[in-house]
Amino acid sequence: MGKGKKQSPNGLVFLEGLCLSFGIYLLGQLLVTLLVVKGALTEAGMFPAVAALCLLSALAGGFLCARRPMWGPLPSAMMCAALFAGILAAVGILCWEKGINWAGHGGILILCALAGGLLAGVLGSGQRKKKKRKIGAL
Repeated sequence: MGKGKKQSPNGLVFLEGLCLSFGIYLLGQLLVTLLVVKGALTEAGMFPAVAALCLLSALAGGFLCARRPMWGPLPSAMMCAALFAGILAAVGILCWEKGINWAGHGGILILCALAGGLLAGVLGSGQRKKKKRKIGAL
């Protein structure tokens, strides 16, 4: 009966990171849509907002995976971001008849997702070291 934290299975960490990424992404899409409908955001400013949202959502999911790494912080964060980007690409391919314009906006969104994972891996790799305290000494 250990008193330590319970560890979740390795695959579950990626699922949690993926769910966090998609939760942030979908809520952000609703917010961007609301801002466009209300006129606070122009149609020209919609794509940069979606690209930033894609980067931030991949960053959040990747950071969660980097803090509980399976293979190390950077590979774990990149795996989560690659899964997120892959599902975004799959949904794009399935939902639009003409497919994704990889040279245009579609490729940029995939690169933003991968950049978010890379940034999460780099930022999440900082190890927290505990200070050793001497007992009885000031």
